[in-house]
Amino acid sequence: MKYILIILFLIPVAVLGQSKTVKQSNSSWNTVILDYKINNKFYLKNEAHFRRTHFLDDWQQILIRPSIHYNLNKTVDFAVGYTFAKNYRDTHNFNENDIWQQIMLSHASGKSNFKHRFRLEQRFIEQFVQLSNASFSENGTDFKMRFRYRFTWGMPLFKVTDTKKINLTAFDEIWLNTGSGIVPESINQNWFYVGISYPIFKNASLGMGYLNDYAPVGVNSFRNNNILQTTLKYHL
Repeated sequence: MKYILIILFLIPVAVLGQSKTVKQSNSSWNTVILDYKINNKFYLKNEAHFRRTHFLDDWQQILIRPSIHYNLNKTVDFAVGYTFAKNYRDTHNFNENDIWQQIMLSHASGKSNFKHRFRLEQRFIEQFVQLSNASFSENGTDFKMRFRYRFTWGMPLFKVTDTKKINLTAFDEIWLNTGSGIVPESINQNWFYVGISYPIFKNASLGMGYLNDYAPVGVNSFRNNNILQTTLKYHL
């Protein structure tokens, strides 16, 4: 298991080593996650992401992601979902609508718990063209597919009370463009996160940590987004 953890922490280092021109930015991303248990097998989940860049000055993205999940057992979780994303850019804003399928595998070893999340996305992205007067006009929808794999490791750090613990979480997620098929063609981006969470009251927890979003944006050009990530989770 220690070799898996070594790989987890080396992935962002390897990606960073590829850079030549890097555009730095700082952001604040805030997330609310709700889930509702239907029965012992099925549950509903919804995520709302509010992402600001230049720390808090400007909008970067608003994202809504509802999904339905099926727990096969304690190890295997299947899900299908939909994502709406409003993306903000200096020149124009555009929307993206995704349909996705997911499987998550969970297991534990000692005090540590591990999750492997595999997600395949079908993406419908608004396209724009620049007009002669420097404005932009919508020009149809582009279809793309993307594969994502996230490896998460977590463990309790220490008790605050008899029933509440501060937990440590780290994950690395690689995003791969697959064009219009399922075979990976290129790296879309890489996320690395480390943070803590705390159960603030019954059925709710608050998490905070550092997220690094690193991605190619052109030939020998990369973005490096340093993010303060906060997450509120609530079980209905």
